[in-house]
Amino acid sequence: METKTATAIFEVLSSAARLAIFRLLVRHAPAGLVAGEIARMLAMSKTNLSFHLKVIVNSGLAGMEREGRNTRYKADIPLMLAAIAYLTAECCQGDPDQCREYRAASEVAPEFLPPGGGDNHFNLENMNMGSSEKNTASEEVRETVRSGYAAIATGQRSCCSSPRSGHLDPLRLAQAVGYDAASLANLPEGANMGLSCGNPVALAALLEGQVVLDLGSGGGFDVFQAGEKVKAAGRVIGVDMTPEMLAKARANIAHYRQRTGLDNVEFRLGEIEHLPVADASVDVVLSNCVINLSPDKPQVWRDIFRVLKPGGKVAVSDLALLKPLPENVRTLAAALVGCVAGAVLTEETGAMLAEAGFTAIVLTPKPDYVRKMQEWNDPLYQQIAETLPKGEEMADYVVSLSIEALK
Repeated sequence: METKTATAIFEVLSSAARLAIFRLLVRHAPAGLVAGEIARMLAMSKTNLSFHLKVIVNSGLAGMEREGRNTRYKADIPLMLAAIAYLTAECCQGDPDQCREYRAASEVAPEFLPPGGGDNHFNLENMNMGSSEKNTASEEVRETVRSGYAAIATGQRSCCSSPRSGHLDPLRLAQAVGYDAASLANLPEGANMGLSCGNPVALAALLEGQVVLDLGSGGGFDVFQAGEKVKAAGRVIGVDMTPEMLAKARANIAHYRQRTGLDNVEFRLGEIEHLPVADASVDVVLSNCVINLSPDKPQVWRDIFRVLKPGGKVAVSDLALLKPLPENVRTLAAALVGCVAGAVLTEETGAMLAEAGFTAIVLTPKPDYVRKMQEWNDPLYQQIAETLPKGEEMADYVVSLSIEALK
């Protein structure tokens, strides 16, 4: 097994939810389980389960078969065993037999050896496959964000552009952060949900024929605008982890095609830490107020670096901190969905990009965004502001940040 394949497999299983699902599939191999059975056993919502099953299937760790109205999922046991064998193949200076006593001590069946070492029987119930507290916490953050944005996509709640403010709407917010009225007027209905904190499309200065990737694409707001700039010779891929957002974006493609005559956009389900995009295949990566939501930002920047072509560009608008947020703000769910609780210090952002390998890093703070949200009395920002120490305001802590860098 190649290192790259093994890495992809272990990254898929680094999620506590996916690990639990895969262990169930292994336990019930070879027959497998239908999705409804898995949902009941794990007390997991169908929407959440569907997302994780797609990630597992895409990795090759499980297959799927239609059974009437149901879908049955089966673990790929040979691939799992090959991944485990990869870890132990060069144990103890390249001699697997020297590891026999360690395998026995850890209750892993001694018959499980790399190729040539037995019948590949493996005692799964005795293997310690528990995930760390960090991974569990990360998954909880993702579920908070996913459920919040699912509610936004289905109209059950609004975000930074809540009409309850009486002042702010998605159009006004988009214009305030730099989008021109003509581009906004041409967007499919519902693509602009008021979730922006900058204009990465303008920042990127896109060219005809480029391949563009938008992280956290939502209803397709930046994807559709980028598609018009790269024209028929280019391609724009939107990635979002919320199925409800993907459904909204994909429903808007027909309107986009009819209006522009272009067939150059697509939307994929995936997490921004593990992008469903090939290595060195993208010219420009965009993102608008999304990366700060990730519980593993260094991994996001590493994966962005992976998918960019040599010389490729990052053009991101995000929120950053001028100073650390109080603990009660960081843990406030509304702040998390509102792109605030997950933000890091500006200098930390620059350090993460440099560590990932980027050069020509330019970070440009833009304080006007937060000040406008305060002036417009947005309910979300009011809710967060009420938790701040007396005499302080959001603009003391948070700034919109334009991020540019090259691979």
